[in-house]
Amino acid sequence: MKKNFGKKRRPIKRPAGEGNGKGLLSRIFLFMALACLLMGGIAGTVYGIKKWMSCCPYFFVSDVEVQGVKRIPKQDIIELSSIKSGDNIFSLNFTAIRNRIFTNPWVRDASIERRLPDKIIIHIDEREPFALAKINDRIYMVDRYGEPFKPLEPKENFSAPIITGIELKKGTSVLKAPLPVDEDKMHVAITIVKMSKKGVRALGFNNISQIDFPNDSNVVVYTADKAVPFVLDRDKYKKQFYQAEKILVQLYNSGQYPKVLSVKVGYGEDMALARLKKR
Repeated sequence: MKKNFGKKRRPIKRPAGEGNGKGLLSRIFLFMALACLLMGGIAGTVYGIKKWMSCCPYFFVSDVEVQGVKRIPKQDIIELSSIKSGDNIFSLNFTAIRNRIFTNPWVRDASIERRLPDKIIIHIDEREPFALAKINDRIYMVDRYGEPFKPLEPKENFSAPIITGIELKKGTSVLKAPLPVDEDKMHVAITIVKMSKKGVRALGFNNISQIDFPNDSNVVVYTADKAVPFVLDRDKYKKQFYQAEKILVQLYNSGQYPKVLSVKVGYGEDMALARLKKR
């Protein structure tokens, strides 16, 4: 038997691509490992920076400034914020601070700003009393947005038309500020107050004592000098308010005004009904 010990064997050819899968997979795993190491390094660096910023005296609060207040003492806002000198400027919970500031009824909105490295600025949108409203036998101040925000105190010198006939929404409490009231009626009342403030008017701001809602169909405007009620249709109140002014001027000029008991402006098309006192 012949043995081919000296004969060379031909190399076996592999199909193209065969044997490269493991190498590609290894390279992917290597890339992922390097990425994880890089991300871990970045995360560690960020954590270290945050840790340093939270304890570095360079970022300790040294000044709190309050802007936008007229009636509220600035110190009251600072005390409500509970921000103290030495607090870390990045550790402050702005949501909690705003919630504490909102307990002051004069505050309509508030925002807080960091002024690096060590200053906090509190911006206050302060309410301005615009009218009064009688709700549950108490008189409340109402802002220009129609929100009753606090009871009128005896020491507070504020005079304005009183809105009556507006109720709290069902299931709400007077303990909530601003008070949740009938928004449609309040919108009508506030619009009338705004119209009364435009220019010199017969039914001007100072000549309106009361705006009443006796029912769902009418709004009644009472004059301040004689408490004469002008009854308007709620769905036409803007147009009829201007008509009421013209009627009032005519009554003044004719000398009939002292005799008037009431005026129904929406009595007919461009007509009004005035009830006069009997002799």
